[in-house]
Amino acid sequence: MPLYKYKAIDSRGGKTLDILIEGDSQDDSLSRLRGRGFTPISFIGRVDNREGGLMSFVRGGRSFDTAEFTNRLIPLLKAQIQLEKALLILSETSEDDVTRDIVVNLRRGLHEGKKFSAMIRDRGDLFPPVYANMVEAGEESGALTKVMVELQTFLNERKEMRNFLITSMIYPVVILAVTTGVIILLFTFFIPKFTKIFLDMGKELPVPTRIMLGMSNIATHPVSIALAVLSLAGIIYLVTRIRKGGPAKEWWDKTVLDIPLLGSIIKTAEITRFIRTMAVLLQSYVPILSSVMISEKVIQNRRIRDSLAGVNTELRGGSRLSAALAKSPFISKTVVQMLSIGEETGNIGEMLDETAAYYENELKYRIKRLLALFEPAVILILSVVVFGVVASIFLALLELNEL
Repeated sequence: MPLYKYKAIDSRGGKTLDILIEGDSQDDSLSRLRGRGFTPISFIGRVDNREGGLMSFVRGGRSFDTAEFTNRLIPLLKAQIQLEKALLILSETSEDDVTRDIVVNLRRGLHEGKKFSAMIRDRGDLFPPVYANMVEAGEESGALTKVMVELQTFLNERKEMRNFLITSMIYPVVILAVTTGVIILLFTFFIPKFTKIFLDMGKELPVPTRIMLGMSNIATHPVSIALAVLSLAGIIYLVTRIRKGGPAKEWWDKTVLDIPLLGSIIKTAEITRFIRTMAVLLQSYVPILSSVMISEKVIQNRRIRDSLAGVNTELRGGSRLSAALAKSPFISKTVVQMLSIGEETGNIGEMLDETAAYYENELKYRIKRLLALFEPAVILILSVVVFGVVASIFLALLELNEL
């Protein structure tokens, strides 16, 4: 259920507060606000997730970090503090208004008799699907704290992986940006300035210099600039359509897996996320059918997710999980073999957890290998371009010396 933020007056104390309240629509949230004894002054805005990630919740530069929320909640639960009291402590100690409002709403829901898992499920734009299901399993089994500890480990490992990806991409992106900037500067400013000097002297330019000048003229031609702008706009539009889903997303999901190196990394990342989620769910007492269904939802690539669509049907028919997963071309024999061993020993969750750890290390290795190839490739391209420009100018200078 979406959340709406208002500036309102508390009729009981007369204080002006910023209130975050859920509702099916803005009118519904307004009705709920008045029903709780608040007089609305102004509507600040709807608070929801438009980032496309599982954990991202951004508004006005502030973000709700599910992993951080869980990390702060776990020590309180371990100290045997009741959930309602723990949420009160979090709300009082939170320095982030957005996070504080969310925690206050969760605590208010507990007062109204709602289950913690149900409230989390209603806030699917803040919490990933696995969160609500694990909390529900913990509530039903009476082991909420233990399940939350497993969830904490899962969220922190995923956050660590995401941070690793972001950190690993900073240097290559900077190199690519600098390289692109240097090449644009050379062909739009540097070469035209030098060639103009040579042409004014009336001396015929060497062939390499004429080639560079021709490339510069093409790069600075209005048609080329228009095509570059249209290409950039087309890329932005395509990315937007892919993020929204539909035919563009289906096309991308089919195409990206066939790209050398990149496709292998994406496949490994998706399967690792699937295995890790299923391991955490099984270790948190979630039934195997529900675990598979939830784990399938974390796979973002439609082609891979469709290959696992029949797993639940196979399980209902009496098949073993290893046999059902083996029918997907994206599940490696190693995963199937490890899972089969886990089934024989009765430790499916633990075996999947170890398998996920192995593939996470493999994923990091493949990303490092890709970046190791990317960085020298970009530097080599820049070196070739700079060498070509310098050589063409040097040859032109030699022609001038012969005058």
